[in-house]
Amino acid sequence: MLRASLVPLALAFLTGIASGLRGFAVPVLGATLLLARFARVPGADLRAAIVTALALGAFLAQVRGSPSFAPEDSRSHLYEGVVVERTGALEAGEFVLRLDDGRHVTTLIAHTALEIGSRVRAYARYEPPGDARNEGEASPRELASERGLAGRLERAHVISVSATDSRDASLWIPRLRAWGGARLRERLDEPYATILAGALWGERGALPPDLRGEFQDTGTVHILVTAGLHLGVIAALAIGAIALCGGGRIGSSLGAIAIVWLYAVFSGAHLPSIRAATMLSFGLLARATGRSALSWNALAAAAIVVAALRPDSVTSLSFALSFSCVGAILLFAEPFASALERFGLPEPAREALALTFATQAGTWPLTAFAFLVIAPYASLANAFVVPAVGVAMLIGLLELAATPIPLVAQALANVETSVLMWIVGVVRFTASLPGAHVVATPPPMWAIACYDLALGGAAALLARRRRLSAAILVAAAIALCAWPPRPISRDLVITAIDVGQADAILIRTPDGHAYLVDAGGRLERGRSLVTGSPAEAIGERIVVPFLVRQGIHHLDGVLLSHPHGDHAGGLPPVLRTLGADAFADSGQEYGGFAYRDALGVARDKHTPTIYPRAGSVWKTSDGVTLTFLGPQEPFITGSRNDINNNSLVFMLQYKAFRMLFTGDAGSEAEQRILHAGADLHADVLKVGHHGSAYSSTHAFIDAVHPKYAIISVGRNNLFGHPAPQTLETLKAAGAALYRTDENGAVTIETDGQVIRVRSSLRSSSG
Repeated sequence: MLRASLVPLALAFLTGIASGLRGFAVPVLGATLLLARFARVPGADLRAAIVTALALGAFLAQVRGSPSFAPEDSRSHLYEGVVVERTGALEAGEFVLRLDDGRHVTTLIAHTALEIGSRVRAYARYEPPGDARNEGEASPRELASERGLAGRLERAHVISVSATDSRDASLWIPRLRAWGGARLRERLDEPYATILAGALWGERGALPPDLRGEFQDTGTVHILVTAGLHLGVIAALAIGAIALCGGGRIGSSLGAIAIVWLYAVFSGAHLPSIRAATMLSFGLLARATGRSALSWNALAAAAIVVAALRPDSVTSLSFALSFSCVGAILLFAEPFASALERFGLPEPAREALALTFATQAGTWPLTAFAFLVIAPYASLANAFVVPAVGVAMLIGLLELAATPIPLVAQALANVETSVLMWIVGVVRFTASLPGAHVVATPPPMWAIACYDLALGGAAALLARRRRLSAAILVAAAIALCAWPPRPISRDLVITAIDVGQADAILIRTPDGHAYLVDAGGRLERGRSLVTGSPAEAIGERIVVPFLVRQGIHHLDGVLLSHPHGDHAGGLPPVLRTLGADAFADSGQEYGGFAYRDALGVARDKHTPTIYPRAGSVWKTSDGVTLTFLGPQEPFITGSRNDINNNSLVFMLQYKAFRMLFTGDAGSEAEQRILHAGADLHADVLKVGHHGSAYSSTHAFIDAVHPKYAIISVGRNNLFGHPAPQTLETLKAAGAALYRTDENGAVTIETDGQVIRVRSSLRSSSG
């Protein structure tokens, strides 16, 4: 089974592409030539074929490697295009436009009544997808490439909206999807309509955050995006329908290929559906010739074709997930099904369980890497959910086809609701089981590679009936992914996380204590929020994942400089997910939702809340000292912004190293601290209030005299931060300047004497 002739060629071809994309094509090719010349690999023809495949892959990566994007333009221009997709919640106003030059871009338009096919003229600023701005984040370029997006139009100001020609064939499929979504929402309640639309054609609707989290916790989130499972259902339905009409094995297989590709195009022709359609096509061709639809040759051929069409996708997570899933089925579905026979289960149940066990065995390290959770009940949940998804898709298609007959369509919708309620019920029940949510620091890629090799070895051992040895090998591989050895730093490490126009700083002490200073977010306009805040999304999407990727599953303390949403917004999800031993707050009265939510979460989790004042001192067991310089009592009142001016301000000291944290303290707070006579000199300054003109006075900066200055600020923000005069003041003081809008996350590492600074991105000035 593992000696299929195409497998080594596919592996060589993929290796060549991956090495070319990473800039290692020449050394990898040289090493392969040496191995081919001197290693004892049987068959000169095979050696030559492997070297040729590797060279072709490397060449292809150089010629058709990473997609290029137009450069960012800071000016606004007039853009014209048509709406081809609505993304996110219906009320969010997020759309995909196909511009007249052919590019597909996302944009936010405060005109939620736009229909698919509407022609839009708008002034906007083009922004291409960038690189990851924090360590370990998924690359926005890679994600955009997967969806066929060329970037985003920011601050779109709509000039006109008009209808396009209904005879434009390029809009027929998007309009058909929009029509289908509207019909589903007429007859189905939420979240069922969104779940079904996602399964049928990959519509990116917005589920409630708690429900989406439960799908992730149970390993069933894959049912929400059209990919291999869904196209497999379509292939099975097509084979069955054609067979009922008298088509034989060959006719049903070839007909299913055509239907699968039509469906892939209908679902948006995104890369995951194209990849799934390619794999299914090779499997169906094998079936048409009387061979097994699932084989290593078919998988290898599909990998070669997909990689040749989109070489940039080879290093993507979704590529690895797709082929790991099928590879695991080939390795383990049969042994698992045989093992389940002893329990007396009927054959359909055995096959369903065997498939779910096999796919989870092949993909759980990758899903842990992607979603930062281990789903221990994923096999159980998928065994009940996946068959129901097939039923839901069939009923959903019949429901749409029966639209001209309202009574029939509504009857089918009622049945559909029951099926979808079953899916949601299984997901929610499984997510409620003890230990269902296991936060996981992502395993490194080398550990995942070792795990995959161990699976292959275990399959070979099982074929020889050496079950105990196979179990020991798999257990060791699981342990390696779940608890991989990691480098231990004995330095103080401080990271200004890139959270846009907000603040979030992680402090990790030499002995591993972890403190979070602010948690990102966004300003909350008004005080009418009662059910949620968009400020908290930053914590869920950026801050919590960053902490978990750093191996932090619990915080020794959180320090909230002041309660504005751009500092407190991410705190509720941080406290809910990770918890903390202490919560330091400035203690000011403020009605923002995120701040009140943070206080409530701290209260529910019995997290002690303390209110440091000037003169308070914190000390850790490894010699890190936090000396608070503000706020002083009585609080500053009558200033330009009292909330900002009463921020927590403190000096961190470790041996000879000093760093000053200022929150959003303005000139009034700086003046009060100067009058108190504290020693303010510091190696590093976290510049106050995102570098605004109302802080960082000459006198204050002269007193601090920093070697390095870090400004946490959002790209192209509406406030004009950092102010030119602030930059001039810092430069005049001789500080090396780092900005999260230009540098991404900025990390300071020190042993207390030597200071090292690194950033996620190279700034525009180099």
